[in-house]
Amino acid sequence: MKTHKPNFLTFMAIALVSSLVTLLFVLGTNNISARQQQYTGNEDHLITLEQAVKYVENFKSFPTTPLLKGAYFGRNIFDKILGQAGCVGIRYYYAKKDDGTATLVLVGVDSNGNDLTQGPMAEDPFPCPPFCGAPSPLNK
Repeated sequence: MKTHKPNFLTFMAIALVSSLVTLLFVLGTNNISARQQQYTGNEDHLITLEQAVKYVENFKSFPTTPLLKGAYFGRNIFDKILGQAGCVGIRYYYAKKDDGTATLVLVGVDSNGNDLTQGPMAEDPFPCPPFCGAPSPLNK
């Protein structure tokens, strides 16, 4: 008897990617005019644990469908998160700021799959649009 497991996994992967893309579309359209146009990799994306927990809880209370194509995080925040002792990767969480703006929270993960909440975390990526760069197969 055939199982539907591969179809289910494919569906789940598509649903996850679609949700992420949609979330990124809703990301921070507020403060767009205040953002810089040139990317340096040194943008300030740091967030406190208290802010991160609040934003994740905000999203859980009122989930929304994202409308962005993508978003940009500077290299420096990945270096800070991955530079922690015991950090083997990064996990993202859907979140929402107090003003209702959707965002992502990034946190380091150890080899046991645990969030490293005592280290640096990030949020507030540059949303695409309007910060999409030159047209590419991913942002056209």
